[in-house]
Amino acid sequence: QEFGDKVLFVYRHFPLDQHKNAELASYAAEAAGKQDKFWEMHDLIFEGQKEWSDSEDARAFFAKYAASLNLVAEQFQKDIDSAEVKAKVEKDYQSGLNAKVNSTPTFFLNGKKLQNPRSYEEFKKILEAAVQ
Repeated sequence: QEFGDKVLFVYRHFPLDQHKNAELASYAAEAAGKQDKFWEMHDLIFEGQKEWSDSEDARAFFAKYAASLNLVAEQFQKDIDSAEVKAKVEKDYQSGLNAKVNSTPTFFLNGKKLQNPRSYEEFKKILEAAVQ
């Protein structure tokens, strides 16, 4: 937001196999996005990561988050399992593989993979230099 229209931010899912519920979390974010609440769900998913990451019922946590966002529950459950949502996450994942992403988060600036900045301030400096 600080950079206005000088920076285009693109988010792509890259659920890693070693994270048991990462793929389902990606589906939940996309399902929320179908009701215009992608970023709100994204934030809840990351804030609550410790509680759902190893859960046998992560879906229940995501349903709780959806309820807190006033999403239509039936539609959310339908979308989380939809072929469209799964295809979107898979397309993002394949894009990451093609770009040689092997960890998260990974950032690209003007098509070049960055060494991951250690802090927001470091990342901000990189962006400021790029837009000048």
